[in-house]
Amino acid sequence: MSVPNHIGFIVDGNRRWAKEKGLPTFHGHEAGFNKVLLVTDYLLNTEVKQVTYYLFSTENWKRTQEEVSYLMNLGVRMVESILEPWARKNIRVRHIGEKNGLPQNVQKALQRVEERTKNNTGLLVNLAINYGGRLEIVHAVNSILQQNEGIREISEEDIDHYLYNPESNPVDVIVRTSGEQRISNFLLWQSAYAELIFLNKYWPDMEESDVDYVLEEFQRRQRRFGT
Repeated sequence: MSVPNHIGFIVDGNRRWAKEKGLPTFHGHEAGFNKVLLVTDYLLNTEVKQVTYYLFSTENWKRTQEEVSYLMNLGVRMVESILEPWARKNIRVRHIGEKNGLPQNVQKALQRVEERTKNNTGLLVNLAINYGGRLEIVHAVNSILQQNEGIREISEEDIDHYLYNPESNPVDVIVRTSGEQRISNFLLWQSAYAELIFLNKYWPDMEESDVDYVLEEFQRRQRRFGT
């Protein structure tokens, strides 16, 4: 049975979910966070080895200051609430994105959870916060140039090595909720051969059965890798 090694989730539709229910936007983000917990716990019972959640993109800074501040504070609360429970479940957490662009309290929270779980050997969870796929590739190239003086040629392997988290590529399937059908600058390098699955529901409506559907749909796909 074919099981994806690495799933990437584009967490989309939190705000629309709240709006359609007549709730403040913030309620949608809270509900979305709860579904990150649900999906992660469910994946612990599968053979999936890695999962990446696209939580805050480099473009999301364009939102209102009030919403951005709320999301940053939610990020800190999220990390603090998952730190010990996920550590006990043998989950390893990595942040991918530009840490330096985040508020200090967010940076410190991410560093704490990474340090606390670094020796765990179970499910690897990448939290994509202040993340952009194009920026990641630029980051990798600049890192190569800075650390290899006089380099005249860059290979695919070089870029692989200098991505935010080299362990997280490639991604086998990208799942986007909310009915939108685009990848929005998510894992551009890692998703060269990824299967794409678009769910016509908002992220806060995700259930365990939806994860089952993703796994079953992946099994139905014929992955040829250019052959």
